[in-house]
Amino acid sequence: MLFKKSPDVAYNYSDAVLDPKIYLVKNLWRRNDIIDRFLGDATIFNEYIIKPGETPEIISFNQYDSVFYGWTILVANDKTNYHEAWPRSQQELYEYVYTKYDNPDAVMMYETTEVIDALKRKIVPAGLRVPSNYQVTYYDGTASAGVTVNPTEGVTYYQYEQRLNDEKEKIKLIRPSYIKEFVKIYTKSLHKGGSLVTGQASFNVKID
Repeated sequence: MLFKKSPDVAYNYSDAVLDPKIYLVKNLWRRNDIIDRFLGDATIFNEYIIKPGETPEIISFNQYDSVFYGWTILVANDKTNYHEAWPRSQQELYEYVYTKYDNPDAVMMYETTEVIDALKRKIVPAGLRVPSNYQVTYYDGTASAGVTVNPTEGVTYYQYEQRLNDEKEKIKLIRPSYIKEFVKIYTKSLHKGGSLVTGQASFNVKID
């Protein structure tokens, strides 16, 4: 439903003016402009964590008493590819990771662990990407020569993909009191200037 609402672009990919070759595509440039304007208004959104097994339609039904607002969830979160942008189940994630990587349990990168001195000052925050041999020396009044530590830990490919998947669970939902108004304004804005625009060659796309 989301894709159907986007206006069309009649794109001529031929250089011959008298022999056009027309390819009809969706005008996602206009969609992105609308998203930018709406996302700036935090008052119409609620934060939400996607639960295991939930789809946009399920969330839509639970929030708006209708499955037909599922597309607004994808729009509000700028998710154009459902299969890549929506969180995978743990089984789906397992299959995806073990298909993508030869050794998912191998270390992909190293990150810092938090370092706090004797005076409760934070010397190194956790989560910074660093080389495996990263070291830091600091003075906390207990050692005249300073304290040298190697505050690193490895992050495996599986852990990395798990983090990405966890982030996908965090979305914004349009508040129920605003959903009908959002749909009305969004649809009107989407087709402002007409439902069909034209483009000529990849270096000169015209978006009205």
